[in-house]
Amino acid sequence: MQTFETSLHYRLVRTGDIDPLTKPKLFVDYMLGAFADCAREESLWLISMNPKRRPISRTLLRSGPLAAAMTLPRDLFKVALLADANAIAVVRGEPSESVAMTKHDHRVVRRFGETAGWLEIEFVDYLIVSTRDNLRHPVFYSWNAAGRL
Repeated sequence: MQTFETSLHYRLVRTGDIDPLTKPKLFVDYMLGAFADCAREESLWLISMNPKRRPISRTLLRSGPLAAAMTLPRDLFKVALLADANAIAVVRGEPSESVAMTKHDHRVVRRFGETAGWLEIEFVDYLIVSTRDNLRHPVFYSWNAAGRL
């Protein structure tokens, strides 16, 4: 039997002051560059934030077909808890131009929202972002802005 050590590594993605993420467009701007390696497939990202909604980290949770539907709440909240996040936002990168909600999105948001409530972590938003043109002209949908969260 083997026993492994786990470690958490952070990679610097930007320097300087980062404004609080208070609007959907600010979340999309914060994600610039993140989709470069997985722009042609669906991806699911977690943005962990401090109490003032300043980002602590962005983490790729899963990429590939049905990335959001295949991600369990424990996978997402393990990252949020290790980052000591007080608030989170989830971003689904969509390789097509369509940012329409799917039945999987509804189920995922409900499950993530319930779990966030139990853990007393604010679930700020769930965004669907088209990665088709590498965010030069962002097309996105925000559940919070639509009044769904």
